Amino acid sequence: MKHPAILQIRGATSKKEIGRIVGNSCLECDFEDVKGGMNIYISDVRDARTAINKIKKALSPKSKFNLKMSTKYAGLRNGKVRVLFVYSLRFES
Repeated sequence: MKHPAILQIRGATSKKEIGRIVGNSCLECDFEDVKGGMNIYISDVRDARTAINKIKKALSPKSKFNLKMSTKYAGLRNGKVRVLFVYSLRFES
């Protein structure tokens, strides 16, 4: 069963490079520019976790970031609770 996820990218970092990494890792994703960074909506939480690991490997020596995970109630589907996973990556300047 697929669960949707949101990657919240904040702080000083290369949006273009992160967009490329996430685009190569995920089958279905949408990008949205917001104040201070961007949000990436991903259809499957496994793809989101894979993208986070690739971002860590690619950007780890250059810049540090804090990672937090939270969940939100997303409703019911076929009698089962749906959960939206929210990953916040805050890059240090």
